[in-house]
Amino acid sequence: MEKLLKETIPGAASDSSARDPPPRCHPGTRLAILDRCLWFIAHCSREKKIRWVVGAAGVGKSAIMQNVTESPKLQVTCHVSVFFSINGRNDGTKAIITLSYQLAAKSAPYRQLIESEIARDPSLLQASMRVQFEKFIVEPFIHKSQLLNSAERILVVVDGLDECKNRDTQLQLLRLISEFCIKYPSSPLVWLIASRPEQHITSFFSSAHEEIVIDSDEACADVERGQQLNEVEDL
Repeated sequence: MEKLLKETIPGAASDSSARDPPPRCHPGTRLAILDRCLWFIAHCSREKKIRWVVGAAGVGKSAIMQNVTESPKLQVTCHVSVFFSINGRNDGTKAIITLSYQLAAKSAPYRQLIESEIARDPSLLQASMRVQFEKFIVEPFIHKSQLLNSAERILVVVDGLDECKNRDTQLQLLRLISEFCIKYPSSPLVWLIASRPEQHITSFFSSAHEEIVIDSDEACADVERGQQLNEVEDL
C-alpha cells in the first residue's frame, strides 16, 4: 500500500485534506442536476455505465461531483475519485493507480489481489495506463470477480478531465473506460466523468455516449439562490 500510495496523484480523492474545504453546492441548489446524476448511478445498465457531465468553466461541475459523492441518496457500495486540477493534480498517467489505491483502502479482498500482483511484478507501478487498467481494473472486477463478491455498484468519479495536462492521456483514459463498459457490461463499476466541452472530448462523447449538460441559465439561477441564502444567514 505504501508503494502504491507513492504513485498516486496527491490530493485527488474527494475526501483529501488537500481539497479541504472542497467545492460544494449551496443547500437547495443544483437539485435537478444532482438528481439526474444520482438517478443515472442507480439505474444505468449494461454497457451504458458511463456518463459525461459537461459544462463551461465556472458552472460548478466539481461542486456537483463532490455533492454526488457525499449524497445520502447515493446507491453504491463505495466510491472512488480523481479530481484533476491544473494546480498540481494533473498527471493523468497516475489516474488508474490513484483509483486503485482508494479501492484497496476500502476493500480487503481487492487489496489482497493488488498486493499479490505488485509483489509478483513491481514494475506494474511504472507500467502504461493500458497495462495498469488491465491489471488493476479488468482482472480484479472481471476475471476474479468471484473473489471480490462485487455484486453491488461502485462509483468512479473522474472530475476535471480537461485539466489533465495531456490531451492524448485524456483520450486514452476515455477509451479505456469506454471499451471496458462495452466489453464488460456486467461490471459493477459506474463511471461519472466531468469536464468542459473541449472539442476532442466532445467529439469522443458525441458518437455513442450520453451526457448530462449543466445549463448556464440553471447555474445562474442557483448562484442567485445561493446568494440569497447567504444573505439570510448573515441576517
